[in-house]
Amino acid sequence: MKRVSTNRLTLRLQSDLLEVLKQSADKKDLTLNAMITNILNKNVTYDETVNVIPNMVVPYDLFFNIITKIDEPDLNEIVKSGPNVVKKLFDIMGVPYDIDHVIHNYITTLSKYCNWFEFSYKISGNNYRLVFCAGSSPKWATFVLQYVKTILESLKIAVINDSLHDGIVVFEFSHKDYL
Repeated sequence: MKRVSTNRLTLRLQSDLLEVLKQSADKKDLTLNAMITNILNKNVTYDETVNVIPNMVVPYDLFFNIITKIDEPDLNEIVKSGPNVVKKLFDIMGVPYDIDHVIHNYITTLSKYCNWFEFSYKISGNNYRLVFCAGSSPKWATFVLQYVKTILESLKIAVINDSLHDGIVVFEFSHKDYL
């Protein structure tokens, strides 16, 4: 197991901020140090990935309602812009546009910080399995499926299996299946 190096740092915090951090750490059963590290890591990761291109923070319920009110043809047009957004983001960050970077630098970040879905994946040799828990709305889950599918297609990935059941979206493909 590799040990991560750390450094000691002294900070001055406002008393009320410190109290909020301590309470939040207690609720999450974390040390104050771990809590502050998590917050800093989240902010840096978010700023270096999601916020590299102009974004707006929209409450999930509002965004969810917008997506569910859009008719199918308009939703399909919106979904088609997904790969261009990711490519632009990766160009700015200097990250290669390939499946491994899309998983680690985009989909995982959306899952952690934007709450579009819960995401897990398994890579076994050349085989990939991506699982998205998109919630109970059929239209939202369909949006997630179509959005991710357009990104995978832009990467020239031939999906062996994609499925949508009860808000769970699954993609399976093999690395050798690149077109």
